[in-house]
Amino acid sequence: MRRLLGSMLLLVALSFLSGACAAAGPTPTPTSGVALATNQELRSNLAGEPDNIDPNRASFSHEITVVKQVFEGLLSFDDQLAVVPVVANEVPTVANGGISSDGLTYTFKLRSGVKWSDGKPVTAKDFEYSVKRMLKPETASDYASFYYDIKGALELNSAQATTDALLSALGVQAVDESTLRVTLASPRPAFLQIMALWSVYPVRQDIIEKFADKWTEPPNYVGNGPYVLKEWVHQDHITLEANPNYWGTKPKLQKIVLKMMADENAALAAYKNNEMELVAVPAGGEKAIFDDPVLNNQSLRYPDLVTFALQFNVKKPPFDNKAVRQALSKAIDREAFINQVRRGVGRPTTSWIPPGMPGFDANLGSGNRLNVAAAKDGLAKAGYSDLTKLPPITFQFTDTTGNRTIAQFVQAQFKQNLGIDIKLEPMESKAFQQLIKDNNINNMAFLGWGADYPDPDNWLPELFGTGAGNNHTNYSNPEFDKLAEQAKKELDNTKRLQLWDQAQKLVVDDAPVVFLFNRERFWLKKPNTAGLKTTGMDGFVPGDWFLEQGYITK
Repeated sequence: MRRLLGSMLLLVALSFLSGACAAAGPTPTPTSGVALATNQELRSNLAGEPDNIDPNRASFSHEITVVKQVFEGLLSFDDQLAVVPVVANEVPTVANGGISSDGLTYTFKLRSGVKWSDGKPVTAKDFEYSVKRMLKPETASDYASFYYDIKGALELNSAQATTDALLSALGVQAVDESTLRVTLASPRPAFLQIMALWSVYPVRQDIIEKFADKWTEPPNYVGNGPYVLKEWVHQDHITLEANPNYWGTKPKLQKIVLKMMADENAALAAYKNNEMELVAVPAGGEKAIFDDPVLNNQSLRYPDLVTFALQFNVKKPPFDNKAVRQALSKAIDREAFINQVRRGVGRPTTSWIPPGMPGFDANLGSGNRLNVAAAKDGLAKAGYSDLTKLPPITFQFTDTTGNRTIAQFVQAQFKQNLGIDIKLEPMESKAFQQLIKDNNINNMAFLGWGADYPDPDNWLPELFGTGAGNNHTNYSNPEFDKLAEQAKKELDNTKRLQLWDQAQKLVVDDAPVVFLFNRERFWLKKPNTAGLKTTGMDGFVPGDWFLEQGYITK
């Protein structure tokens, strides 16, 4: 989200319990008069092993859920998705001198007293190192292209190797211990939102250089957030414990345990057995929850800024043919999936930007709704009236209960409506993540995208721009690239949104992905789990922007 979503588990903000989020960053929900349990432990499920939890490299939602507990950046988002200061003393503006009048120079002043979990002070140099490391080509960050508006960033990230000259030319400088200056090559209206992302959280140069690839293992994983990584039992669970050196209000939740159970029905059984406080309802399992008066009363449902789709490798036959991609889009009954399989949870869609986001268009892509006759005609015009000439199609996805349900539905739709047989290839979570990051899908995979920040700027250029870090379809359209470059720099918001609208229409017509549905979160939460806040930009675990505000009642 804000992240790639490798699993089904995953602008409106709702809360478990309401509570204001101060302008200076997250503050805890008041608990006066509430009887707290002695054991302040929250247990949930990531549904798979994170590929990595390096802030500069993380891109999948369950990776980011962990990162956000252990690290904090200069800026973040409150529960209404507005940018707020965290390690920064205030949000830079032109009025307070933090943004230059030409919109090219941003100055961040760090608040005093912020420490790493080992007690050392957090400095502007830590942020400078992090941004430079994230942009180095050797780091291979999926999110590097988000920051190409920084002076010298494109040149550094696209180089064959890092050089001192490239690093010196980068517009990122620690002026002193508490001042970071960032210089842009051109204005970017969304830049403050981009600076609130985990990719530019501070990281420690001394620790990374000492432990190399092992720096993300405990106890080497030193952060500045409310929790520390106590334990990582690979393929089983991660344990987080409250950081005694945390600069902010100490979390009431003293321990968070995140399991890695790919079998979501087993995770649901663990919840019923009081072994978890938060768990996802597997796709296809909604009716059983609705019919259970106890569990239905524990359900947690809220709209999510997330779209799921089928993504193609547009360089491999038959998906190098736009007509084939468009035909398959017209062969899927999205309404049947939401209404029959998911019992009304979620929303069918034929476009990319979800409801609640600027740029959402309910009618966009309506011509790609279920139309079997048009789908067959499209295949014939593409040269595949004889289906035996169609190359084998493999559908790859993370092997979870919910994803299998979706994959089997898509498989049945293609067979029923077009007579096409596709092979399902479920994969272990970490292997699937690496496959996507390497742009190495056979020809079709399951894709989810959630908002990193609430703007169409986040939904289009970094997924569909030529060579963009999160473009895993190999899609390229020069007309789209031109529109995206114009929109990213346009300061007139009306014109900017019009440009993004044109860009999204191009993507819908080119169909590098088949848009399926907008997610609605459907989880279960124990009645004694309170104080957590959910938003439409949550990562894998609901409320993961503010888990430190949660608590367990008696």
